[in-house]
Amino acid sequence: MKMKLNQSKLKLILLCALSVSALNVFAASRDITENTTETGASYDDSDTTTQAALNVATSAVTYTGTNITLSATNNGAVDNVVGRGAYIDNGAVLSLTGGSITTIGSFGMAVHVVNTSSGTVNNVNIQTGGYQAYGTWVVNSTLALTGGSISTTGSNGYGIVLVTSSGTVNNVNVQTTGVRGDGMKVATSSNLVLAGADISTSGSNGYGMWFETNSSGTVSNANIQTTGDRSHGVYVTNTSALTLTDSDISTGGNSAYGIFATGSSTVTVNLNGNTLSSTGASDSHSILASSATIALTGSNGSVITGNVWSQGGYSRVEITLTDAGTEMHGNLRQTNVTSVLNLSIGAGVLFEGSGELDNLTLASGALLGYAGDVLQVTGEITIGDDITIDFSSLTETGDYLVFNWSGATITGGTISEDQFNIAGEGIEGTFSVENNQLTFNATAVPEPSTWFLIGAGLGALALIRRRSS
Repeated sequence: MKMKLNQSKLKLILLCALSVSALNVFAASRDITENTTETGASYDDSDTTTQAALNVATSAVTYTGTNITLSATNNGAVDNVVGRGAYIDNGAVLSLTGGSITTIGSFGMAVHVVNTSSGTVNNVNIQTGGYQAYGTWVVNSTLALTGGSISTTGSNGYGIVLVTSSGTVNNVNVQTTGVRGDGMKVATSSNLVLAGADISTSGSNGYGMWFETNSSGTVSNANIQTTGDRSHGVYVTNTSALTLTDSDISTGGNSAYGIFATGSSTVTVNLNGNTLSSTGASDSHSILASSATIALTGSNGSVITGNVWSQGGYSRVEITLTDAGTEMHGNLRQTNVTSVLNLSIGAGVLFEGSGELDNLTLASGALLGYAGDVLQVTGEITIGDDITIDFSSLTETGDYLVFNWSGATITGGTISEDQFNIAGEGIEGTFSVENNQLTFNATAVPEPSTWFLIGAGLGALALIRRRSS
């Protein structure tokens, strides 16, 4: 009888244990379908506990939330002490739609996904403030981000960070305003697939997108703008690879590069009616390859503004501009005997610049704007017929050296004066080909008063267009 009683108690204990276990799993798997506010605790320097408004840190647990508000505050600045909005760990799953996540203070992370976990964030507005505070920080996990916005205001505050992780981003607005605030950083063998984003950085040394250490990305329909000094639009380093299509990039600060590739990285760019612009007053480039490869194709009215450099050992820059309405403005520079810089200009394409390059192709009907200096070709030069050169920048008569292909190979025959046409209001003169050089002898240029009238007319036309728009 005593043995039977013990067995009954044992069965009861086991049933209770199973019931508690089931309840624990059920309680950890939450499904929120109405407005909810969850606030993490505030704390100061004396508290070294990690705080999060939402912890989903159990394997095989899923948290689903709709239109919820998460906030966490860190009042101190202790290393490894963070205020997290949502913390996803140990294989757990997060799914949020709508609502907002806010962190205040240093080292904050609005969404922190680690250890083979996954996060899906749709149409959520994320804000972080304070030093080294991140919108999302994903380590050895996955992130799917669609819609919504990310804003960081502190120095070293990144919008999106992937470390040994994969991420998909669609139609997201990312803005950073602090010094060294990158819009997106893809690091340590991570992969990013992006289809649609507005990315802007306004602090110095803040990159729009940074691919680092053997990472990769496929990016389309991105609008990337940086305004601070040394703030590159796209920065690709350390054997990383990026394919960029249908995207606009502009940089406005000094020593800022639209696309900068280094460390044996590769970048493939396809512009289709897009703009790539670098307008800083000092040492700024639309394209810079340093021991890396950049291949760019521009079509359908794309406009590239800014200098292009191929520097360092074994760098390679290939630029192909294909159709009418496409333009490129900027000087070319090749700084090493092992670096390569090739340029192909299609019919109806305008190139305005000077400098040095390896191979130059000018299709029949190509347009050139004389930029005040010679274009030096050292490899192969291919020139079709009916090449028009605009000399509107000239203010004095005299001889102007346009091309120098000494030591280069001429492909497809010879180069003669009758392959070139003159353009420019009031400009007259003749071409001559001698000693592998093309020279233009200007015999007439507009008088200073004519330049004034032309400028006044253009200004009046611009004013009329502005008033009519």
